[in-house]
Amino acid sequence: MKLWRGSSDVPLASDPSARFVPWIIGTMVFLSALVLAVALVLDSAIEQWRLSHSVRLTVEIPAEVAAAGGIDLVVMRLKDLPGVVSVTPLGDDRIAELLAPWIGDNLDLSVLPLPSLIDVEVVSPGALDPAATERLLTDVVPGVRVDDGRRWLEPVRATAGALQVIAAVVLLLIGLASVATVIFMTRTGLSVHSKTIDVLHQVGARDSYVARLFQNQALLLALIGGVPGLGLAALCLMIVRSLAVRLDAPLLPQVAFGAQDWLYLLALPLVAALIGMLTARITVLATLARMP
Repeated sequence: MKLWRGSSDVPLASDPSARFVPWIIGTMVFLSALVLAVALVLDSAIEQWRLSHSVRLTVEIPAEVAAAGGIDLVVMRLKDLPGVVSVTPLGDDRIAELLAPWIGDNLDLSVLPLPSLIDVEVVSPGALDPAATERLLTDVVPGVRVDDGRRWLEPVRATAGALQVIAAVVLLLIGLASVATVIFMTRTGLSVHSKTIDVLHQVGARDSYVARLFQNQALLLALIGGVPGLGLAALCLMIVRSLAVRLDAPLLPQVAFGAQDWLYLLALPLVAALIGMLTARITVLATLARMP
């Protein structure tokens, strides 16, 4: 690092920007990592919700019908349908377990007129049409409802998709702010070291050489700030995950990242450094080209 700084013909390392730009870039990378993490968690949650409901249906039987033996009739009819892998009536213990996060553990199902539930697994997504199945079962047992989760899943997916769009816009704004910071730093450096740059031109240095000095400085500062920014973001994400696993909220998405997700996050400092390097180079070449 000292060799890189010391070999420059323009003393950019002594500029005030060399002290505050890493903090700005580090903050940008920190915020970008958090926003990207939210987008990745939402994407994973949408996929998990879709897969969990694509091959499963829930059959609801009114309590009074179930008490009259309607469950057995529905189970027999479901097992005769093509594409059905398994038919599992849910007992009171399982229903109480599903309701516990919202109502509590001390639940007496005998005082609630809850419908009986049957979990149906099909061989592939779309193998069983919910509406057609409901009409078929209604002919056998009145009041039966068949639900594949679309009624609540579609609004959730739409909301998650909107949040992902917002996350993308925020990332874009952070990127533009980073570009503006590098442009300001580079133009300030060109102004401060204008006499030194004039001397370099007089001894035969080309604009591309001067641009290389500034782009190397921008690359170095971006890495100095970006790597700690990512480290702090990773620490925050691990803390959030440790707190999230204690929550008993089944509808909330799991804060978990796969190998590919971590690659996206680890690439942020490199992307920031690349953007800074290219921005500095383009700014120097464009500015020097307008100079007489």
